[in-house]
Amino acid sequence: MKLSARVKAFIALITVSAIWGIAGPIIKGTLEYIPPFTFLYYRFLIVGIFTIPWYIWYLRRFPIKRSDIWPLTIFGYLSTTLNLGLIFLGFERTTALDGTLLGVMSPLFIVALGVLFLKEKVSSHAKWGLILAFIGSIVTVIQPFFEGVAFPLENILGNILIIIGAVVWAIFTFISKKGFKHFSPTLITLHSSIVGLITFTILAFFEAGYTLPAVSFIFSSSLVFWGVIYMSIVSFLLAFFLYEYGMSKIQISEGSIFTYLHPLFALPVAYFWLGETITIPFVIGAILIAIGVVFAEKK
Repeated sequence: MKLSARVKAFIALITVSAIWGIAGPIIKGTLEYIPPFTFLYYRFLIVGIFTIPWYIWYLRRFPIKRSDIWPLTIFGYLSTTLNLGLIFLGFERTTALDGTLLGVMSPLFIVALGVLFLKEKVSSHAKWGLILAFIGSIVTVIQPFFEGVAFPLENILGNILIIIGAVVWAIFTFISKKGFKHFSPTLITLHSSIVGLITFTILAFFEAGYTLPAVSFIFSSSLVFWGVIYMSIVSFLLAFFLYEYGMSKIQISEGSIFTYLHPLFALPVAYFWLGETITIPFVIGAILIAIGVVFAEKK
């Protein structure tokens, strides 16, 4: 049976949701053996092997103006350095389940930014959805206090960092909305990978005590090696192609819904591999966020 383009798009985006959902537990597990900025330095070093030649080819075929470099760099700083830096620092301190659940708040933050700055009108049920999801996120952030965690403030700080990272991604999406009319998603992604490589090289240099981490450290542990490979090849390059394909076949508003599937794929991996427990406060926060998402995305 021949599949329609729409069904193929759904399959591609569900695959992306699985890849990015599983990424949370993989990040958490790998960070037990490697500092966050060093992890990201290795990730973009490997990504750069593919994207730097691709970017050179792209610029020769589609030259850009010198004035385009600044906005592209801002996009790259927001989407890689600031966003990923906050998320990895957050996962270092909190659980994979909390981090993945809070990470799916980005689309709702985008809606909130539209209401605040563009005066976009939303229905009453969408407003209630945003409120419920916001309450759910607060419950998730502060839940370590109710779970007897040894260092609850550390977990709460991690949750807050991931929430801020989700806000940063929403801001990037919000301000790049006009940018995507002028720059292709491929150009923004390629330039962002270069920005990520440069900035995380600098951050890893300071993190490692004013020296660059040895490339051989990737092979120090099988978990480190496969964690970096997964986040470089699978979570970035493969997921990017699938995401671009899927989003090209359906409406943007439909595509954002797949973000909410991430925790479904993260949950079994975090439970069986990392041994994380599913507590009542977590379930309450997750239910509130889920109900809020249903209301906010009812259309």
